[in-house]
Order: sequence, then C-alpha cells, then structure tokens
Amino acid sequence: MKKFLLTIASVLLASMASAQVSVQHQNLDVVVSNPSASQQSQAVKKVAKIAENQRWLGYYNSDSWAGEGKGMGVPSYPGDNQVGIYLTKDILKSYVGMKIVGMRFAICEEIGSTTAFFKKVENDAPGADLRTQELSTTALGWNEVMFTEPVEITGDEEFSAGYTYTQIGDQYNGKAFPFSAVKEGIDNQYLFIYCLDPKTGDTGWKKFSMGGKNMSIQVLVEGEFPEYSATPEDFGMVTGSINTDAKITVPFVNNSAYAVTDLDYVVSVDGVAGSEEHATFSPSVGVGSKSSFKVSVPCGSVEAKKSIKVEITKVNGHDNESKDKVAEGYVGVSSTQFTRNMVIEEFTTEKCPNCPRVAGYLHEYLETADLSRVAAVCHHSAYYTDWLTQPCDQELTFLFNDAGSTFAPAVMFNREPDFDSYYAKGKKDNVTIPGGADEFGTIVEYYLTQTLANAKLDMQVVPNADKSKVTLIIKGEANNIYDTDNALLTVYVTEDNVKAQAQAGAQGTYMHHHVIRAYNSTWGDKVTWDGTSFTATYDYNLDSSWKQDDIKFVAFLNKHNANDPLDNRIENSINVSLSATNGVEGVSTNNDAVEVARYNAAGQRIYGQQKGLNIVKLSDGRTLKVIVK
Repeated sequence: MKKFLLTIASVLLASMASAQVSVQHQNLDVVVSNPSASQQSQAVKKVAKIAENQRWLGYYNSDSWAGEGKGMGVPSYPGDNQVGIYLTKDILKSYVGMKIVGMRFAICEEIGSTTAFFKKVENDAPGADLRTQELSTTALGWNEVMFTEPVEITGDEEFSAGYTYTQIGDQYNGKAFPFSAVKEGIDNQYLFIYCLDPKTGDTGWKKFSMGGKNMSIQVLVEGEFPEYSATPEDFGMVTGSINTDAKITVPFVNNSAYAVTDLDYVVSVDGVAGSEEHATFSPSVGVGSKSSFKVSVPCGSVEAKKSIKVEITKVNGHDNESKDKVAEGYVGVSSTQFTRNMVIEEFTTEKCPNCPRVAGYLHEYLETADLSRVAAVCHHSAYYTDWLTQPCDQELTFLFNDAGSTFAPAVMFNREPDFDSYYAKGKKDNVTIPGGADEFGTIVEYYLTQTLANAKLDMQVVPNADKSKVTLIIKGEANNIYDTDNALLTVYVTEDNVKAQAQAGAQGTYMHHHVIRAYNSTWGDKVTWDGTSFTATYDYNLDSSWKQDDIKFVAFLNKHNANDPLDNRIENSINVSLSATNGVEGVSTNNDAVEVARYNAAGQRIYGQQKGLNIVKLSDGRTLKVIVK
C-alpha cells in the first residue's frame, strides 16, 4: 500500500544530530489506490521574458511549477519558517565570472507577504544575508524579485535562495502545502528549511532530501552563455577485477542552450588518452538537466589503483564550451575479493493489508535458504507506523527513490539500486516487491553467486551465563581497493515470532519475524581501521520479554550518502543466532560455527528452539545435539 509522503532524511544543522521528518503532498495524507494521482501537474504560469544573456538557474531551469493545489509542506513543523535551495559549487562552477541579478519562486497556495532572501552558505547551512527583499503580496505560480545590486559568482562561495512563510500545522488544511516541486532537473538535491523541531524544542536549519522532486526556486544569472556545454562530474572510486573491464557511470549536466542528443568523449587511464568515443541519448537531455553515460576501462592483469579522466569533447557534434570538461576518478583493481552475503530488508506495518502476503513469500524462501549467508530484517515503516516501529525504520525510508512516495510491502536486497522505480518512471530504486518465493530466490541467488565483496566480516557472540547480556566481537577484513574511508558498521538485534496486535490482511494469530529490538545507529558507526582490518565490540542487554530462542544478531558494512538514496550499498554482512551458542562457548561466524538449520527429534526442520531434543547443523558440517528444557 502506498502513502503519499515525501520521506526525507533530515539533519539538524545546528547540532548535526539525525532526525526524520516528512514533506507531505497536498491533501494526500490518505491512502489512494490510483498511482496516477501522484503525477505532477505541468500547469505553467506566464512569466516575464528574460534577456538573451540571462538564464534561470536552480535544481531545474524551466518555467514548470506544480500547479494550484498540488503543493507540499511540513505540517509537522509549524511556525514562521524559511525554505531555500542549496546552490553548491558544483551547480555554480559553469557560471563562474557571471552575476546573479535576481530570483524567483513558485507557490501552490497563497502565503501572503514574504521576504525573499539570498544567503551565503556557511558551515553547511544558510548564514549571512547577501540580498533580501520584502514582498507585500504573493501570487500562485512564479513570483519574481530583482536585486538592486548583482552578486558575482566567484566559484569560492555557495549560496541559498529562498523565502519566508508561515507553516500551518493542520495537515488537512490545504494552506499547509505551499511548496511547488517538480520532477525535473538535477537528481537528489535537497532543501534547507529553518523551523522549530517540536521534539527537541530547538530552532535551526534542517537539510531535506527531496526524493526525486526539485523545489521551484531559481536565481537569474547574467553573462555570456555557451551554446554547447556539458559539464561532467567526478565519479569517485570504481572497483574492478583483474582481466575484466570496469564499468564507469559518468554523470553530467547539460548547460547548453539546446537539448543534448549525443556526446563525444575521451577516456585517459594513468595519463594515457584513448580514442574519441560516442554516446547517444534517447530521449534527449533537456537544458539544465542531469544525465549520465557509461564508459569501459580495461582493468589489466595486475593489482593497481588507476587514475581515470573522462573529457567530454563535443556536444551534439560541436566543440564542448564548458569551463569544466573533465571528470576524474579511480578504478581499483584487486585480485582479492570475498564471498558476498545477503541482507534482505522488508518494509512492513500492521496497518498494511498486503504485507502478510509478501512476508509469506519471504518466509517460504527462507525455509530453503542458506541461513549462514542470508539474513532478514524488518522495518516497521513506509506505510504508516505501528507499535514495533523503531526510529531507524522511519529514517531508512530515505532509501525509497519513488518520486516522494513510500509504500509497503517493499523489500531491499543489500540496498542495491538495481530495481525499476514504480512511481518515478525511468529511475532506479533500492526497493521492489517480489511476486513470490521463487522471485526472492532468483534475486538473492544472483547476488550470492554473481557479485563479490571487497570486505568480509566475522562475528563472535559471547553471552553471559543466563544470556541476559551478550558481547558481540565483530572483525572485518578488506582488500586493497575497498573504500574504508566511507565504511560504516551497522548492527541489529532481531527477534522472531512476535505476536501481532492487530495485523491488517491476516486471519487468526499472526506472528512478526525479524523484528528489530536493538541497533547501534541508523546508518551505522564509522569504522576505525588498522590498515585493512578492524575489530569492534558491542554489548547488548537482552530484555527478559524477548524470547532467547528467537534472537539473532546481524552486522553489515555499508555506505551512506545523505544526498543520494541510490548510493547506500551494503558491501557484506554476517549473522548468528543466539540459539547457536547453546553448547558452544562463544559461537564464531568465521564460516566454521554458524547455525544453518535446526531439526526436531523426528527430523523435521524447525525455526527457533523447541522443547526436547534439537539437532543443530552448523555451516562447517558439524552437528550439535541440544536439549531444550
């Protein structure tokens, strides 16, 4: 089921503490059955023509706005707020030497008087005012402001442009949704909103990821614009294996006066340039829009870190006039890679009538899965919340790349962005909805057999005498190309067989599985490496209400990119059940002591401990006989 909420990862900039908030769509805080209800209106208000040497610049640069009654807002954060876009150095770099002479913003509900502002961004938040202008009235659609003095773009500064407004706290009042946002332009941009956090009582700037839509705020740039200009972006580290070709995705922004239909480019490896190559785009890339193209780089036969440069030489057959034509990055080539395990993450809630069906598919698949390599975790969010919802469940809905929508049931596989977005047509997504146990198996089997990892984990579980407390000793090892600088370690304590209170769509007694009972942090803790290895220790108290037979520990190395939901991949994982420690003094998961199956005295497979004789099969081939009283 879908709920029309633009879920966003929010960071209170004053304290840099994580939070979770939602920007809601106008009058759509209720479930609707027709996905087309979320489609963006393309109503366009007539706007004043600008000079030939001027261009609107923002997250997109067309005249599109959302349309009356199609706005967004933050009713959970009422009060006298400010909202602005973030004009980063990357956005501005093609305009260095030009001047910002004005701005405009579009609204979907009347906000009355306002102050339009243009601020300098300092310490990752809007700071000092550079220009302000009072507007006694505002109108639906675009509202334009001209500066009395221009602001030069030097390339050394970043800015925020926006306006003030009064946020209404009643989500059923249409006036609570004034923002215009459209699905155009640069992907994965975020907003600044200055507001009072009702949970903490703190007032400050929050940073919001827009989840596929872009705010209708633009500045007016004046200068000499090139006709054909495409600016590529650096692509960081790409991994590859010996004697294969590494595939590199190169993002670029079209700063031309025309849509881009094709590009020519040259790839240089360690300073040696190759021949000019060609890329075509269908549909074409609009003016001010962002797209990407793929290049192949031979990895060679030895381990190495290769410096890669990609220069866009031509745009639509014409010389590229961009001031920044080159994207840079690296290809890391390694001969050492590790077997990759799988974390399946399910979004589910008791209010979701379709969730028991997909949960059934998952549990059916797990009956035949290699549980030493596959772990499942459930997040009780994305379609309302329930009594089992953890703060991390809410915050992880940032990983939906569905044009501002979240829904359940939904499933992630190692947070891989390999799935087609349903609501954001043409986009990729981390979430999908498998249609059966076989589809679960097909997806998992692909990642287990066709992908390798640049790091691995071992975990030792050491309980105290009555298993009221455990110590987790987690060790990691990486190869020479793993991005250790951005590695995070996430740890979950989960419980199976938790009786539901009121599960929609279920008959009789319904049991929740893979319920998060404890965790270290939403996005994981930064790893302290000693060369290419690390050791981390966690202590957890196990609540007496939790059934020890059903407790499992899941740990994984992951990345978190707060600006891009598609860049949060899980590199590798490990899991072990508390029950596996029966008869074993600290069970290690270095692939020699992980419980992979459990049977009763009759030889029937069981899940969790049952009274009497339990036969426990470990992943190293050993079998333990355990008496459960």
